[in-house]
Amino acid sequence: MLQMLRNMNLMKKLIVLLITFVVIPILVLDLVVAKKLESITEEQVGNALLQLVRGSHLTLDRESSDFDEKTEKIMISQEIQQLASLPSFSEYERFEIFKTLDKYLNNYSTNAIRYSMFFSDKDKQYSFVPNPDILNNGIFYATDLDALSWYREVSQAKGKGVLQIIDKFGYNPNKVKTVAYMRQMNSIYHGESVIGYLVVSGIETPLQQDFTPFEKYADAQIMLLNPNNVVLATNTPKFEIGDSVPVAAGKSEGVYKLKEDGVAYMHVLHTSEVTNTKLLMRVPVQSIIIDHISVQKLVHWIMVIYFFILILASMYFIQSILKPISRLARITNSYHPGRPLAITMHSESKNEIVLLSNHFIRMTDRLNQTIYDQYELELKHKEIELSILHTQINPHLLYNTLESVYWHTFMEGAAESAEMIKDLSLIMRIGLSKGKLLIPVAEEINHAEAYVRLQLFRYEYAFKVHWDIEEEAKKFLVPKVILQPIIENAILHGIKNMSQDGELWIKVRSGGGIVTLSVEDNGYRQADIQLMNAILGGKESNRGFGIINVQKRIQLHYGKRYGLHYSLRDDQGVCARIELPSMRDENEIKQPPA
Repeated sequence: MLQMLRNMNLMKKLIVLLITFVVIPILVLDLVVAKKLESITEEQVGNALLQLVRGSHLTLDRESSDFDEKTEKIMISQEIQQLASLPSFSEYERFEIFKTLDKYLNNYSTNAIRYSMFFSDKDKQYSFVPNPDILNNGIFYATDLDALSWYREVSQAKGKGVLQIIDKFGYNPNKVKTVAYMRQMNSIYHGESVIGYLVVSGIETPLQQDFTPFEKYADAQIMLLNPNNVVLATNTPKFEIGDSVPVAAGKSEGVYKLKEDGVAYMHVLHTSEVTNTKLLMRVPVQSIIIDHISVQKLVHWIMVIYFFILILASMYFIQSILKPISRLARITNSYHPGRPLAITMHSESKNEIVLLSNHFIRMTDRLNQTIYDQYELELKHKEIELSILHTQINPHLLYNTLESVYWHTFMEGAAESAEMIKDLSLIMRIGLSKGKLLIPVAEEINHAEAYVRLQLFRYEYAFKVHWDIEEEAKKFLVPKVILQPIIENAILHGIKNMSQDGELWIKVRSGGGIVTLSVEDNGYRQADIQLMNAILGGKESNRGFGIINVQKRIQLHYGKRYGLHYSLRDDQGVCARIELPSMRDENEIKQPPA
């Protein structure tokens, strides 16, 4: 990490330091403070909601106490006790009892809360009375009370009030649920003798009306639960009467959080010791901390403004200090010895950066002058290097030629050997060229023709040679012995084994200030052009000595924009193309090689 920081420029270092010691600490501090405030807010709001739930649950308990009082009043009323115990002999008398009881209960029933009584009628003496599948409330006689879903629990309560979830009376194809307050009615005249069962249905309506204090919490879900966590009353369509609600195991009272479907809910739970019911408030945590979120957004905006001011200050610092230093660093990096800088010196100033720039410009001027003074000496060194490179090719050529002379002298007569020796002497004479490094194209062609004749003798005229030399191009100067290595490669690696089918094309053209020499063959083997050009570019070592020698000599004379290049012919074979500047005098080479 430290090494990476050392390798950065000043601008990047400033940015890294700002991010490390300003931006990141502030963001971390904001995150920690926000989380702490959020936790405090949740705790305080949770405690306040718990007090609200406790108070509301007391109100609900009083509602249950009211039902206790009303049902107690009905049970001990003289009408119920006397009518229920009167003997009935005729059907008319039984009907009168039914009407009296029904009228009495209607005085208590409302649109929401309905009072009903169930009596045992094992002898079916009250078969004329409609059953609860037809009427919403009233007096009902059942031949088998055990068949009623709620009967066993109510009878076991021995006269105590019981809250039960039952199907609504009357036409109810969808099995809509309702909450009923039920009590067993005992005779006050005959001890524990059971008269019947009082059922008050629809009490969820008044219970839900007591949820009014929670209306200011728009997202709050309020539910009254029985001991089995089944909904008795609710203000949310998400949970209906009779649904089970997830409550943390072992929790009877307190504040805790649960996550459902990716949403965190705060649960505020209170259990009543009087009715053994639970009042649960479920509210999304997000809605509880909404005010905290608003404050946090304000803090974020303040941070954005602060960062904006910080960026402006950093830009001023970069513009006034780091940018000039960065500019000087780029100029220093782009400077190449021998090339003048495209900048001028600043006026004298006490600014350290200006002084540094002026000293650097003076230093480059002195360095360039030193380079120009030594340029002549470097040219002489290059001439020596050219001479050394040229001497490397003569032993190789002489060896191959003498081998050919020996071979043909052994196999044929002296006439052909004499011709070969004549061509050999021509090659050696042109190769020496009185110490000259550049010779006219005409002399280079004579040298190439002599070499080709030697090869034709050697390979028994196994290939054809086509010469296409432009007359105007013969007067231009070229480095000596640049065609022979190219022609040798074309013969050895292209056409020597093609049995009279091999062909060689040697062309020289000039135009546009360029002299082009090309050697083409129709060799049948697929050449690796990419490898050959890589050898010329110096990317492959210890290979292609002949063509590398040619390439180096050309580029030492004229620069890297000129030289040898290989490509594939359209039909078959390889094309070697040499490009040189059109010159008639060696003194025309004035500029150093690029």
